[in-house]
Amino acid sequence: MNNANPDFMQSATNVYRTKNFIVKQTIGIQYGVKSDNLMFSDDTYYARTPERDAQYMSLFAGKHNPNGRRIATAMNSRKYID
Repeated sequence: MNNANPDFMQSATNVYRTKNFIVKQTIGIQYGVKSDNLMFSDDTYYARTPERDAQYMSLFAGKHNPNGRRIATAMNSRKYID
């Protein structure tokens, strides 16, 4: 893992933290020709470790809500990383 660019930041649209995970959201839009447009999220859940927590805090400690929050989308997929 690179401290300057942690794995959970690579290609991320949004990053937030839960009790057990740091979550990377990569958000996209599907434009429908025959149906409505759809905003979707490809989510990767990284298990919280002391190293990842330190990286997360070095990036987000100055925010009003350092844990952040999820951006709502119509559909999402999940992948878990130890």
